[in-house]
Amino acid sequence: MTQSAYERAIDVFQALLNAPGHEAHGSPAGLIRAAGLPASSGYRHTATLEAEGMLRRDAQGCYLPGMSAIRIGLQGFGVGRLAPLVQPILLQLRQSSQMTSFLAMAQDLELHMGPHSVGRETRATPLQRSYGFETIPEFNIGQVTETSLRWFEGRVARRTNVALIPVESTASSIAVVGLVLNSTRGATDLQNRALRQAYGQIAKKEV
Repeated sequence: MTQSAYERAIDVFQALLNAPGHEAHGSPAGLIRAAGLPASSGYRHTATLEAEGMLRRDAQGCYLPGMSAIRIGLQGFGVGRLAPLVQPILLQLRQSSQMTSFLAMAQDLELHMGPHSVGRETRATPLQRSYGFETIPEFNIGQVTETSLRWFEGRVARRTNVALIPVESTASSIAVVGLVLNSTRGATDLQNRALRQAYGQIAKKEV
């Protein structure tokens, strides 16, 4: 079946938006190569996405999903109001804990990773697009819980320990803010307080 121009555009934009999640790209050329797009059109598409807020750059100049992309993604889960709060809260959480901070959506036995900020102490722990819960956690809004997430590297099962605090729920999913934990230690009192503070900032903005 021949793709329509609309379908081709969606594929191109999706490739460019997904590329920053795999590794850091500090130039349009690197992002375009990672997305598997021809340079002739890749530069134009990259500039368009950046101008529309679908892509942005961090302090080091590396590409990240932009605010518009984050808002659209969160709206799909029914928690679009969190979009403008995410980046400053995750940055503050990462700075106070030195751990990788993130926003994710929990649905049944799956956790879908969203925006994140990589911390010094857990930068060697790769983040996956989605994880599996071995058992469904007992989430309570505003309360921290520690759990182990399952993912696969090829056919090898891996585990990542996290501390999560639910911040908002919908009929089908729960938005959680979390920290990737050191593999040999649980969450410290400082990290638990930082997560509760993050929840408090979000709760204050509730309308």
